[in-house]
Amino acid sequence: MYILEMLCWKGRVHASPKDAVEENEDASRWKTREVQDSSSARPHDQGAFFGINARWLDAQGAWQEDKRGLITFVFLGLMYAWQYMMLYRILIPELGILFSGIDENGFPLSMEGYIFIPLTGMVWVAFNFLFFKFLWRWIRLEIFVQRRIVVRFNRVTRQVHINRPVYAGGVVTLSWDATVPEMSGGDPGSVSGDGRLMLAWPSHYSGAGFDDLCMIGGALADRGSAEELWEYIRRYMEEGPDAVPQPARLRSMFPWPWDSVRSTLSFLVPSWRTGDKGLVLTVALILSPLLLLHSICHWLSLLLCWPTRWSGIIKSAGLPGAAVPRLTVAEDFGVEVARKLRASTIKVVDEPDDPAGLHRAKSSSEFDSE
Repeated sequence: MYILEMLCWKGRVHASPKDAVEENEDASRWKTREVQDSSSARPHDQGAFFGINARWLDAQGAWQEDKRGLITFVFLGLMYAWQYMMLYRILIPELGILFSGIDENGFPLSMEGYIFIPLTGMVWVAFNFLFFKFLWRWIRLEIFVQRRIVVRFNRVTRQVHINRPVYAGGVVTLSWDATVPEMSGGDPGSVSGDGRLMLAWPSHYSGAGFDDLCMIGGALADRGSAEELWEYIRRYMEEGPDAVPQPARLRSMFPWPWDSVRSTLSFLVPSWRTGDKGLVLTVALILSPLLLLHSICHWLSLLLCWPTRWSGIIKSAGLPGAAVPRLTVAEDFGVEVARKLRASTIKVVDEPDDPAGLHRAKSSSEFDSE
């Protein structure tokens, strides 16, 4: 599911300058760590990568990708009820009766039939109109959209490319040197299952005119796992592929059914590692029908999507003689969207009378008024 990515993008393109000030009052945490700073002595891939070579490293960029399936279940259920049962089994046969004027028993169609059948057709049309007008944007959170959100780290051009659906911002190219890592989760070794690695590109460092962020990998074991994942990416970009071990397991771009089963069971992993394994097995057995249904819907959601594709210039970036992709700026999204993006960014200034060197956030409107 790409709901987090969609909401973040919608929040940026619809936020007013006043909203930006209220939501981003404390910007002192930005840029507390440079990309050259090591975070762990042991880099680890954490199963977050799709591919790696001498030029680029492709990573999973959707935090809640393992949770997909519910929307697919609802969509397929509605399509079965309204397209198969309502249209194919009821409406089409009744339209034949309406045009022939003879009901299923061979008698002339009554006046109620001439009224009821068109009403049934109008109900079907109204449902489809409302469904595709108001619910289609939510359906496309996990089906009829690109299959994965992929983040490509190109060490030759020192750029980061994020490939998202158009409704979540589309493909953007950002500077590696403007990357700000943020690791969170339980204490290292706790295996709490709440580890997160977030990469951010604040506008006042990237110069893009908009703030961007993405989550790398899924839910990790703990903060230590997030630090190891960041260290793997950092060493690859700063020192090269020989500075990191080969990933223990690369994620597949193809939707294999066993990957969906693994994703469905991922929420049990922290309890399996830290708790009573017998209890975990019991819970899994009790929930097995739901887990099986979730796995099937997760797999179907992937099958109903198309592979993530890169443009030619990003594919060839870093090759001898190849063009270097241009960094994305706010104006690439259009004049009106750019204005809103720039209005909602965080602007950080040093307080001259602040002995601790803290920062505070300003919106674009505050700077324009000075």
